[in-house]
Amino acid sequence: MIPVARIAASAAAAAGAVAASAAFALTAAAQPPATIRLGEYFYKPAVVTVAVGQRVTFLNVGKISHTVADSTKGGRILSRQIKPHELVPLGRQTVTFSKPGVLYYLCTFHPSLMRGTIVVK
Repeated sequence: MIPVARIAASAAAAAGAVAASAAFALTAAAQPPATIRLGEYFYKPAVVTVAVGQRVTFLNVGKISHTVADSTKGGRILSRQIKPHELVPLGRQTVTFSKPGVLYYLCTFHPSLMRGTIVVK
């Protein structure tokens, strides 16, 4: 038989872990979006670190259309986490990542010239 005090301590620890996780998620969501500017043939900054749940906004500050799509490090387009949409000048696209990891992305119109990385913690 498990002592009642031990069960209560386990339940309290579990509740604390859930509360901490929820607080972190709320904190990440409350942060302003990280903004990545893109234009003729750049993403700035090229490497961005964000928290799980934090939004990332891509803003086209260039004079021609571009896109953003997730890819492999080698440049194979995946489009699993970032679906490419044509971003006309001043167009924007916002995405949120739900899992930690490293995400590579590129412009599908200019894949050899425009690449970047997002680190999600």
